Amino acid sequence: MFKFLRTFINFVVGIIALLLTFRLIFKFLVVNTGTPFVAWLYGFTAPLVAPFSRILPNWKFSGFEVDFATVAALIVFALAGSLLLMLLPYSRRVVVTDGAPTDV
Repeated sequence: MFKFLRTFINFVVGIIALLLTFRLIFKFLVVNTGTPFVAWLYGFTAPLVAPFSRILPNWKFSGFEVDFATVAALIVFALAGSLLLMLLPYSRRVVVTDGAPTDV
């Protein structure tokens, strides 16, 4: 049970991190928002970044833009996923040899 839950948490946090990384790269390179994939990506990740965008401003320099809200969202979701994984125990295998159980 815990193995499935750990795998699911890793999968969800990994997908969120991947999407937020794409968002960060696309914002930095100022990609055309009219492209369907970019529009979908910004729309899908907007609720994930919204709490941080009110606090952290974007930083623009030389035609590039650094979105600190996305960086903060990446950090917070990675930490939240790690904390959730710390709460779940690892499944341990017990090997019995010569009648005395030992942990592996």
